[in-house]
Amino acid sequence: MSDTEIVMYVRPYCSDVELARDVLKRRGVNWREVDIEQDEDAAAAVRDWNNGRAPTPTLWIGKTMLVEPGQREIDEALAKEGLTAAAQ
Repeated sequence: MSDTEIVMYVRPYCSDVELARDVLKRRGVNWREVDIEQDEDAAAAVRDWNNGRAPTPTLWIGKTMLVEPGQREIDEALAKEGLTAAAQ
């Protein structure tokens, strides 16, 4: 079992968030979500990490931050953490 934390900063009704959720579900990993529309401190952190913007999802997989990632980026970050093999 991995100690790698996965945290996804989201907002409702975001198609990129839905894609990331789907990839994580299919890869069988657990993650925590933080809604930046409900948590102003989290929204401020996301803006700080992204030069004043608040794109979603902003996804941390261990120490790797991904911004609006696609499947390949998520798979590569998961593989880097030893959580799953990168998809073919």
